[in-house]
Amino acid sequence: MKEDKTMPRKKVEENQRLEHKIQTRVTRAKFNQLSELAKKATNGSTSDLLRDILYKREIKVQTVDKTLAEYMPELVKVRKELNAIGNNINQITRYFHQSPEETKKLFYATRVASLYENTGSKVAELLHLIEELGKKWLQK
Repeated sequence: MKEDKTMPRKKVEENQRLEHKIQTRVTRAKFNQLSELAKKATNGSTSDLLRDILYKREIKVQTVDKTLAEYMPELVKVRKELNAIGNNINQITRYFHQSPEETKKLFYATRVASLYENTGSKVAELLHLIEELGKKWLQK
């Protein structure tokens, strides 16, 4: 929705009005640091960031952990494979319970056993990925 520029501003209470301008000078390094922090902060402006600092309000900063990005595709792949195995086990279990013949039940039971073996290897793969992440995150 486009904002209509002809609309009047929302009225602000007298004690909430930002009337006084404060100016200061900082080094280029400090300015760059504040600008970078403001970009990562949820509201995104340097003025808002400085107001939050002055009023001792909580500053929320969004960060991205690059080590997680490295492992995320593998984690997603393992999750999809585990979900597919779980769906197959559920279908075979339903066929098992619907089948009156003992030979078919034995057939379904052996198929489920092989799927459970696949689950074990996928869980081992998942634990290995978690261990690698733990090594990177918990470095001292």
